[in-house]
Amino acid sequence: MQIRILLAYFFIMSFPIISFATFRPVVALSSGLAITNVYSSTVIDFAPFQNSYIGRNHYNTQFDSGLFMGVETAFSCNFTTQIGLEYFVNSSFKESGSVYQFTDPLFNNLAYRYKIQSRRISLAAKISRAFRQIWHPYISASMGSASNKAFHYTEYPVTSADVPMAQPFDNHTTSAFTYSIGIGADVDVAEHWRLGAGYRFVDLGKACLGVSPLQSSTETICSTHMNANEILVQISYLG
Repeated sequence: MQIRILLAYFFIMSFPIISFATFRPVVALSSGLAITNVYSSTVIDFAPFQNSYIGRNHYNTQFDSGLFMGVETAFSCNFTTQIGLEYFVNSSFKESGSVYQFTDPLFNNLAYRYKIQSRRISLAAKISRAFRQIWHPYISASMGSASNKAFHYTEYPVTSADVPMAQPFDNHTTSAFTYSIGIGADVDVAEHWRLGAGYRFVDLGKACLGVSPLQSSTETICSTHMNANEILVQISYLG
């Protein structure tokens, strides 16, 4: 809750600054790596027994890319702010783990895996300060909505004698609040073009698979705290 209040304050304070200023349109493309916590662990009831699903991957690294469209304006001789909408999507994160049948580690007869793809649309802002007329170190923040799809759940036997689940967990998309904070720097390479690089911490929300017709409860496998550390490069066009 505190981070939402801080982000709201960040954006609210930006509007009076830019309300009567001259705008430059900005379009930016970003791409890089996202190191994301995808760990999941749960117990699911298949009356008259239960199975434990214990994730192996605490972190998975995939490509992340995004598009920003907005405006830039100066609010002092050296400071500028950009505000607009951004859309980000990652290549599919991968989670895998072990199935403890009857919740007993001695019955570690099956393994599982599934994928997660996150798509986010957010209100984003960047405040930068110019140095030597070409360098623009910045801080950034965003908040918005994430659509996290968990899909392609698959079980496979540890030994040839074990039988995977006949009706696996279904695909499912979870909507979640998302936010980011970041730092970085841009550099002017031409009159209308900038190149940059930066780091962002992103809270993606959670991603959950659907239920299986075989289970007797509504519990399912979830990555409940998907936090990403992103290293991005970007190219911006300023009108």
